Amino acid sequence: MNMSNHATDRMSERCGLNKKSSERLSKLALENGISHNETSGSLNKYISSLYFYNEKANNIKIYGEYVYIFVGNVLITVLPLPNKYKKIVKNINSKKGEN
Repeated sequence: MNMSNHATDRMSERCGLNKKSSERLSKLALENGISHNETSGSLNKYISSLYFYNEKANNIKIYGEYVYIFVGNVLITVLPLPNKYKKIVKNINSKKGEN
């Protein structure tokens, strides 16, 4: 797993993490995050819009309160998850925990 310089800067700016913590968190996001195909409704539409905005992105994950945009295994950027989707993400995570 690699991180672009931009992603390292965004993790520091938006999450308040140093480089080593950023690498650890991005690895967790890649492995355990909610993928595009696990979403539905307005959250799916939001993730689709991120995909079409960042056409090189082929792997978008939601982990915690952030959206991680990957190209392959390289983290490109991190965006905060809008508040209106946080409850939906919490429900998806609780369903994942049951399975």
